[in-house]
Amino acid sequence: MKKMLAMMMAATMALSLAACGGSGQTDTAATTAAAPAGTEAPAETKAGAEAPEEKADTEAAAEAAAPAAELGSILEGKTVGFAQTDSMSAWRTTETDDIKKVVEGAGGEFIVKDAGGDIATQESDIRDLVAAGVDFLVVAPLEDNGLQGALQEAMENEIPVILVDRGIDGEAGTHYTTAIASDFVWEGEQCAAALKEALPDGGNVVIINGGYDSSTSTDRQKGFVENLDDKYVIVAEQDGEWLMDKAQAVMENTIQAQGGENIDAVFCVTDDMVQGAMNAIEAAGLKPGEDILTIGIDGSRAAFEAVEEGRQLASCTCSPYFGNIVVSTISRIINGEELPSFIVNEDTLYTKDNVDVELGF
Repeated sequence: MKKMLAMMMAATMALSLAACGGSGQTDTAATTAAAPAGTEAPAETKAGAEAPEEKADTEAAAEAAAPAAELGSILEGKTVGFAQTDSMSAWRTTETDDIKKVVEGAGGEFIVKDAGGDIATQESDIRDLVAAGVDFLVVAPLEDNGLQGALQEAMENEIPVILVDRGIDGEAGTHYTTAIASDFVWEGEQCAAALKEALPDGGNVVIINGGYDSSTSTDRQKGFVENLDDKYVIVAEQDGEWLMDKAQAVMENTIQAQGGENIDAVFCVTDDMVQGAMNAIEAAGLKPGEDILTIGIDGSRAAFEAVEEGRQLASCTCSPYFGNIVVSTISRIINGEELPSFIVNEDTLYTKDNVDVELGF
């Protein structure tokens, strides 16, 4: 029955993100969701109608998404420090590599600090980069709280701070200059929409998240859960710690506790954790995509291959390619332009109908 329902997904769900209004000014960066910065997006994944309040800032948003190659050597003699969360996934290493490539391509020096998944280490890394006298500071926050003091120190030292891929519990102008990230709630909503189309009669759902200290995880789960109705029952919810092996252990325990026949779908807040969940499903003698539907976020090549094979129902992208938009944003700072407090990096939902494995990272 599940297999038949999954195969009934005929509509292509290539949905594009329109930036949502918030307390601060917002740009919509028209970048390709899963391809390296500077690669042209397929027409169906580009920005749709603009929110009325954003029309006046369309030109600025386009500048944020302009290929960094057009900026020449704007970072000549400048140093960009990057405080990275960790290097424990392909997404993180791709993010680091892409920022490094574009910064150095624009003539700048790039210094990276890897916190290894520890918030205290990341705070220390930020202070070290400030002491080293970097000209610009890029930070991928590990958690919502714990970095405010170090970030404020950077700002007080007149070092512009650009947050990437995650936010913090802080204020633009005090703790950071601008933040560039995906709309994580939107990503979760798209995964819920895919599940509802595949299982219109509802079912039992397992959620494997990345904990409760990261806006990435909590917002994705919020978007997913709030877009389901009471036909969908969350039978288990647990922290997979962002890791494939942890998610596999969580799913193994859940199958043992619930019984695989009583689970219809599993939603993981990252595709790496979907891979772990599928390993557990297969180890239990079940088939991902048939006995238990799997859904995730990030847009990795492995996920796109699984979607193409029918083992994963859908993957919503969350692009790790920040190099282009970071350097373009730095150029706007150098040129004295006013920046919005938040810039949205667009994403796309991929199902078997529209997936292109070559777009995976």
